[in-house]
Amino acid sequence: MATKKPRARRDRGDGSVYQRASDGMWLAELPLPDGPDGKRRRKYLSSKTEEGVKEKLREAKRNLAKSGNLPTSSPTMAQWVTLWLKEKKKTLKPGTYVDYERKMLRYVVPSIGRIRLERLTADHVRRVHDHITITRGLSSTTALTTHRILAKCLTDAARQGRVVQNVATQLDAPRKAVSKRGALTAADARTLLLASAQDPVAAVHWSLALLAGLRPGERLGITRPQIDLDRVDEAGRPMPLITVSWQLQRLRWEHGCLSAGARAPGKGEQWPCGLVRAGSCLKRWVDVPADQEAHRVDGGLWLTRPKSRAGWREVPMAPTLLAVMRRHLEQTEPGMHDLVLHRGDEMRRPIDPSDDGAAWHRWLDIAGLEQVEPYTARHTTATLLHELGVPEKTRQQIMGHSDATVLAGYTHVADAETYQAMAKLDGLLAQIEA
Repeated sequence: MATKKPRARRDRGDGSVYQRASDGMWLAELPLPDGPDGKRRRKYLSSKTEEGVKEKLREAKRNLAKSGNLPTSSPTMAQWVTLWLKEKKKTLKPGTYVDYERKMLRYVVPSIGRIRLERLTADHVRRVHDHITITRGLSSTTALTTHRILAKCLTDAARQGRVVQNVATQLDAPRKAVSKRGALTAADARTLLLASAQDPVAAVHWSLALLAGLRPGERLGITRPQIDLDRVDEAGRPMPLITVSWQLQRLRWEHGCLSAGARAPGKGEQWPCGLVRAGSCLKRWVDVPADQEAHRVDGGLWLTRPKSRAGWREVPMAPTLLAVMRRHLEQTEPGMHDLVLHRGDEMRRPIDPSDDGAAWHRWLDIAGLEQVEPYTARHTTATLLHELGVPEKTRQQIMGHSDATVLAGYTHVADAETYQAMAKLDGLLAQIEA
């Protein structure tokens, strides 16, 4: 009588293959490392054929050996983006979160939102690039910033074991097109300062922009206590300073009319307050993470801390800026929250960033200069400091670049070297009579 050959025993971790009786589908199970809660985890695979499921099992085992873990289930990209943004909202600055949300929902979800997270490839990331630059006809800068946000999204997915690897790192990020007008020339900057010199308000705005390198929000957010006209250094030499520690931003309102646990209305559905705009909701609020400092000034305008600790810095005022600032402070009362720059109305309300941008363009017209964006002023400061031979570390300290961040509690303290650098810039652009 023939004896039945015993089946070879599988080693732990090999996985099992079997056929389901109800529909004939072939299934496979692959043991995975235990979860954080200590519970056993398995990867389930299926195919219509035995060989098909075995090939999937072999591929899963290769990926497991390579990464050390595998996701047990995979949401679509759209589902993962929703979960990821929900978590990011707890830690990102409100303005940064709005930018993340806008780019992920406008560009990533429409192009690859239906793809399962574990099935993403570099080609799908390239599809996002093409959606932005070809389908939508937007700039390479938008494609680059979106790529960086998507890469962060997928890095977090890999960290949580939802994907084996971050496929956004498998191809080059879009290259930012070279701008023909990345900065004003020294002659253009001098022309703008001269044109605005006889208008005390415009003079202080554009002197701060070009002679201190402040971001627009930092300039609009300067308060009177941040200005020290009479400071001297340890050697007794004058070193008037601007302490950059706030910025003025317009933050986005959220509806506050939903009851706890209720679902936000979908497209075409109505909010409980009956209004569409969150800013009109009587219970409106701004979601500022608990670890970030922000103070509402007026309407939707808030004073917030700069985007990184590197932004907290001291910028010396060279003679031209000092003269313009002194005149402004003598002639103008502080605004709300002691703001140095304000609308000049009866309530001395803060200047809306959009109005500030319009004023920049208007003064470029007055000066007879080509139109460039407000941030060009900051690029101009950095470029001119470089052309003057100011050391990189000093430039970083003046501009508040994150690469210059130190471990001390307060980041950038002005010294004689930073003052000399600003004095060089002042000499290049020529002193304007206040």
